[in-house]
Amino acid sequence: AMFYLVRNNLPVVAKDMAGALGYQHEQIGNLLALTALSYGLGKFILGAWSDRSNPRYFMAFGLFATALCNFAFGAVASYPVHLALWTLNGFVQGMGWPPCGRSMGHWYSERERGLMFSIWNTSHNIGGGIAGYCAAQATHYFGGWQYAFYVPGIIALLGAAYILLRLRREPDFTVYAAI
Repeated sequence: AMFYLVRNNLPVVAKDMAGALGYQHEQIGNLLALTALSYGLGKFILGAWSDRSNPRYFMAFGLFATALCNFAFGAVASYPVHLALWTLNGFVQGMGWPPCGRSMGHWYSERERGLMFSIWNTSHNIGGGIAGYCAAQATHYFGGWQYAFYVPGIIALLGAAYILLRLRREPDFTVYAAI
């Protein structure tokens, strides 16, 4: 859900941002299109890398990197820089799903996976729903389109720290053996 907060925030403030920076509809469309393309490429490339990585560090780094992209995006007013940052943001967003899928495969038996994946999959809806609300409220409350990137970025940093502290590669069955 946290990955959605720092990916689905741009469409909410695209009109405000375009007005403030003088961007054309085509430029906003390019930002959104390149993000989608780089996200797909990121899932493909980083998904393969994820299989050989520790999901705890991999996923935490991905969320940390996308938070930094959001902070930088809100801090600049240059179209080429925005295009590069939002493309990079889309790419590192690809670090979200692969470690989740892999970790859940380790944590749940084949019999349990259908139910657990369906419960986990609600995070997409929750994150997607909260993203728009969070971006709109941050913009309204703090008075600038930039805050649609700063506030979710802060939340993502907290999420990255949580993942780093709590996510484990697989269950520790020695705990259950002692019971």
